[in-house]
Amino acid sequence: MKITNLIASIALALTLSLPAITRAERVVGYYGKTAGGDGCPDYPPFEPSDLPVELYTHINFAFALIDNSGLIASQEAKEIPKYQLVNDLKKKKPSLRTAVTVGGWDMNMAHYSTMASTRENRQKFIRSAMAFVRKYGFDGLDFDWEYPADPKRGGNPQDPENFVQFLKEMREAAEAEVLENDQERLILSIALPGGPFHGDYFLIPKLAPHVDWFNIMAYNLHGEWESQVFCAAPLNDPASDTEYNGYSLIHAVQSMAPSTVNPQKFNLGLSLSGVTFTLKNPSLTGPGAPAHGPGKMGCQEKGAMSYFEASNLMDIFGAKSGAVDSFQRKITQAPMLDEKSQCVHMVVDHDQWVGIDTPETFAYKVNYFRNFGFGGVSIWSMDSDTADHRLTKSISKAINGGGGGGGDQTNSGNHGNSTSSVPNNVGNHGNGTSSAPNNVGKVVGALPDHPIPKSTSTAGRGQGVKHLTITTVAAIVIASVVGALLA
Repeated sequence: MKITNLIASIALALTLSLPAITRAERVVGYYGKTAGGDGCPDYPPFEPSDLPVELYTHINFAFALIDNSGLIASQEAKEIPKYQLVNDLKKKKPSLRTAVTVGGWDMNMAHYSTMASTRENRQKFIRSAMAFVRKYGFDGLDFDWEYPADPKRGGNPQDPENFVQFLKEMREAAEAEVLENDQERLILSIALPGGPFHGDYFLIPKLAPHVDWFNIMAYNLHGEWESQVFCAAPLNDPASDTEYNGYSLIHAVQSMAPSTVNPQKFNLGLSLSGVTFTLKNPSLTGPGAPAHGPGKMGCQEKGAMSYFEASNLMDIFGAKSGAVDSFQRKITQAPMLDEKSQCVHMVVDHDQWVGIDTPETFAYKVNYFRNFGFGGVSIWSMDSDTADHRLTKSISKAINGGGGGGGDQTNSGNHGNSTSSVPNNVGNHGNGTSSAPNNVGKVVGALPDHPIPKSTSTAGRGQGVKHLTITTVAAIVIASVVGALLA
């Protein structure tokens, strides 16, 4: 029996020492129009029937609102017919699940605060929301409150606790619902900001028992409100020696995914749009170079560029034809890889700085989240990809184990705190403005013609977190069987 116990103990110890290797369960896409319009001839087809449902497990329709009466309402009446079209996609892919996202940057967030403030108000909204999703065929609700307790956004100090109580009552109502036909329990999720400054606004360990998952908006971390150029969703902090320090994907994960909550509850947010600036000095073009305002408008608003625009510009540049895109733009400084940020930057028309993610940089970042054991990714917004869904396909490939490096996961930034005046819209579904002083950056390396190579380093918190995987369970079972056979 001593030998038996020794064998079993060794097998168990070896198994528990293995790193957890998890496969993403969720790929959540936000369906909302952030690009295009009459002024964008390059806008890809974006009707619900055009969506690559095979690449997604869930689709969130962005957005619905809380109206002046405290009830859920469509953002625009013209969107209502698309509810049915989005939900009809479940006929094409029966496992697909849909939700409607309540909120977004443009909503009057004081309505969230009022709704959550009393039980009467909460119950009134909950009844309307449940009726809404059942009427239109959605499977759940995603809550995008930007941000509880933020006085600049209509908040009050009681919002964080009130939000917890609201989600508790929302979950109780969903569990108590009498299901009809093939209905399932409603899915409940929360969109979290990616900026550490906003972490105190969300009591995540208290919210976690009442929601199925969180979508961390780890993008829009840098933008036009700053007077230096940085990529919007850097992996490591490129501004660690500036007043804009403390904003990166790593900071977002550290501040919004506490170790007390199962990492499977979190989806890493990825944006299919990049950021643009107007350079103050066209001869200074590296990350951290001085800027004076957002880049010019293209298919998106000033300060932003969809991947399909950037991809088209890079294709034209690669062809060396001297051609221009539909906005008469062309690349005047070749795309370069910022290794610290793991993003690509380039210069268009001499003074337009563009920072964008590519299939290679997304593969790198997805591999980072795999080390944390996150439950999935969320993608904002689906309409910013190319017509052949090039970027989304790269995310899907990386999630399923194809390509990508680990990266240097160390970070010298100020964790969870920044000495700068922080803009309201850091890590959100929107945009905003602010100001700050200049600094000069340097260009780092040329964009390789091949995927970014793997790094041998591992992800910070992921090293210290071990979760029971199928492999672990199997090894425990094997150990038990061996022990029984030798007994």
